[in-house]
Amino acid sequence: MSLQNKQPESKQLLAKYWATGKKFHAKTLSFIKKYNNKIIVIKYGGYALTKPALLESFAKNISLLNQLGIKVIVVHGGGPQIEKELKKRKINNEEYQGLRVTTKSVLGVVKRILSHDLNKLISDEIKKNGGKTKRLNGVSTKVLKAKIAMNGNIGFVGEPRGIDKNIIMKALKSNHIPIIAPLGVDANNNTLNINADTAAAYIAESLKAERLLLLTDVAGVLDNNKKLITELDRKKAFQYIKKGTIKSGMIPKIKACFNTLKNGAKGVALIDGRKQNAVAMELLTTQGAGTLIKK
Repeated sequence: MSLQNKQPESKQLLAKYWATGKKFHAKTLSFIKKYNNKIIVIKYGGYALTKPALLESFAKNISLLNQLGIKVIVVHGGGPQIEKELKKRKINNEEYQGLRVTTKSVLGVVKRILSHDLNKLISDEIKKNGGKTKRLNGVSTKVLKAKIAMNGNIGFVGEPRGIDKNIIMKALKSNHIPIIAPLGVDANNNTLNINADTAAAYIAESLKAERLLLLTDVAGVLDNNKKLITELDRKKAFQYIKKGTIKSGMIPKIKACFNTLKNGAKGVALIDGRKQNAVAMELLTTQGAGTLIKK
């Protein structure tokens, strides 16, 4: 179907799924064309997953992209939900260098919340809003191959070492949205807990994704005046790090973004998951919804 023939259909979909973005609709066609049939990997979780209104907005955005012919993959975390459950069960909850120390009892909670509760919740919400999904929960469907991190010193924590591309590509070809829990399996068939940002980045690199969107709990990368930096290349980023403008937890995130670009993804954006329609704003407008990291 030509783009001209698709235009009325696109307008109807935009009106249905993103009514509040009406002022942007007239200029979305070039973005729809740009991303048509391209792979977009989205890391979703944290605060955005705890608020029903944000979950519904996210599900509508994903359903819209799916029906516009964009190949979306959702990789989700579940930190706040896991922490809440560990606290409730009085299970010791520790972190080491930003990774959750995953003992056998912690792993039991992680598996249930990621592979069952949240994987199903996200999938059901997208389906309710018209998108087609394929649940790849890391337990009954193993997508990520992994190696135990730090010689097992922090328990069942994994580093991705391979993916089953066939499962993912088969879902995408049949116009389904893979919903992937960041659980890997090692050579001994142990389930390993993988950081969701790391899992999403690895999948984006492996599939040479057009974009990796990391939904965060901040507006993006901010300058010294707390103003959003909308675009960052490597040179600028390292100048900001040197000056102390980019600091603390944002430094490893930014370095990981450049690593992802080097390894095959075409663009990475850190976007504000606390705002409704952040995904649509980032992909379908010139305004964007955070900081675009470019080579």
